[in-house]
Amino acid sequence: MCAEIPSDAVFSLVCEECDAGSNVLSHEQAIAEGWTHIIYAPDLPMANFLGLCPDCKQEEDARESARQ
Repeated sequence: MCAEIPSDAVFSLVCEECDAGSNVLSHEQAIAEGWTHIIYAPDLPMANFLGLCPDCKQEEDARESARQ
């Protein structure tokens, strides 16, 4: 995580592709579950962090493979 994140920032996460993330309670849990590209995004209306959930990452990887 970035140094710019305030120490009192609540961890709330949403996927950049879908609305997954409401069940993830910490950055550590997100990493353990396979979330990637997690960034601090305090201006989002529904979460403080934005990332790519494991399901959407798998779909992205499949699209990349199909293009090659």
